[in-house]
Amino acid sequence: MHALRVPVPDDAPHHHPSSTVLLDDTSLLTSWVEGRATTRLGVLDLHSGGWSVVPGLRGPLRAGVPAPGGGALVLTDHGLSHVDLATQAVTQTLRTGIGKNNDYLHVEGDGDDGLVVVGSSVGATETVVDGTSLTVVRRRRRPPLKISFPPAEASRAGIVRVLALSAGVVVGATQQRPAAPQRLLVVSLGDGSELASADLPDGLSSAHIVRDGVVAGPADLGRARTLTVLPGLVETVAGSAGLGDLVAAAGASAEAILTRRSRRTPTRTVLRDHRLEVGAEVADLRGERITLDGCAVARAAEPGERPRVARVHVTDLELRSSTLSGAVLEDITVDGLRAPHGSGFLFGCELRRVTLRGRIRGLVLSPALSDLDPETEARYGRWYADRLEDPEWMLDLTEATGDITVRGYPSRFVRRNPGLHAVVTAEAAVSGEWRTVDPGRSALRVALLELARSDWEDVLLVADPHGAHAEDDLRYLHDLRALGVASTD
Repeated sequence: MHALRVPVPDDAPHHHPSSTVLLDDTSLLTSWVEGRATTRLGVLDLHSGGWSVVPGLRGPLRAGVPAPGGGALVLTDHGLSHVDLATQAVTQTLRTGIGKNNDYLHVEGDGDDGLVVVGSSVGATETVVDGTSLTVVRRRRRPPLKISFPPAEASRAGIVRVLALSAGVVVGATQQRPAAPQRLLVVSLGDGSELASADLPDGLSSAHIVRDGVVAGPADLGRARTLTVLPGLVETVAGSAGLGDLVAAAGASAEAILTRRSRRTPTRTVLRDHRLEVGAEVADLRGERITLDGCAVARAAEPGERPRVARVHVTDLELRSSTLSGAVLEDITVDGLRAPHGSGFLFGCELRRVTLRGRIRGLVLSPALSDLDPETEARYGRWYADRLEDPEWMLDLTEATGDITVRGYPSRFVRRNPGLHAVVTAEAAVSGEWRTVDPGRSALRVALLELARSDWEDVLLVADPHGAHAEDDLRYLHDLRALGVASTD
């Protein structure tokens, strides 16, 4: 068994489904995700062993067929695309009129008329598409699905899902679900003997018979970063090279691509599935382009046992499916923060001299822990009340801009930017004069509604100059100041 390297970066996100498609015995297609949500289509030339990477595709690869006139037609979750393999570019995409959740693509009839069929195995209809112009020809009822059972020889060997059948061998998996740990089996159709097998703990999505063996793709290429190769299983045409040569050439090509990319953009450091335990401390660190993926903070029973992050300076920090809620953050500087999909909700943190700079996206700060356990939430609430007796400043936002929400932390502990920030006291909220000011499309009015029914001293309103409603945010702050409801102090 060999590992065939794919040009997937080390920091590629996990948990994105992967498939491989054998395209007319000349190319092998696969896909992965880079950065936050950028899909890449990898094309392996089965003659030279060289990789090429095609940008501009939306969604993971589901299926593919040769396109009329050259190139490939590629089906993803977001549509049917034509890919020019020579120029490594997506030239056209059809997204409308073909339905949703499509998972199969095949050539119509003998292929002479250039038609292809797109459909979903759970849908009632399918779409016939002109593969040359990528236009919808007609919709029709989907015929009944053909249920194929493994040959008797394969079933006896343990195969429950057939992935490839050719050259007198059947290639299959021992589990129906691609993401489940399973074995890849290659069985002879002649005598039912097992020719080869491989244990794949990270799952098995698809497999193809290539040259003299099998190339199998994992269920999550972002995690595996390699294809599994089993060479020397079938006879090849005299003089043709085996898979061993392909593995070496593909590995060298993938490394060359990754090396060129690393020179252009520094690789992100991705810390996955870390948990900051009770009594633990992360301290005295500097770094840039760091992503926390699936990270969390443990809950403490005593204030001195709270997990702590101290004296850390990070440039370009991303929180992905992570939370620092409940931690003590002390002498921290973050220059650029991105927190999509709710990862920026930091609740119950003790802040001491935390400085934010640059563009901040998706940050919500609240001293209330919002824990499912009432006793834990009350305990952290008492610690926060003790922190309010200390006059040391908590947060510096003077050089930060973006989507920042601060709830419950008194403004006297926050260093502010008068141009973008305004303070409304509890007394001003009770008077109700702010209700006469039209917020337009600004969401800052929500903070005043929360202030009116809370026990906060005041609330800090932060206008987002980069947001879609930046003008409404700034105008709302101006009108509140003009009315005497808000101040910059």
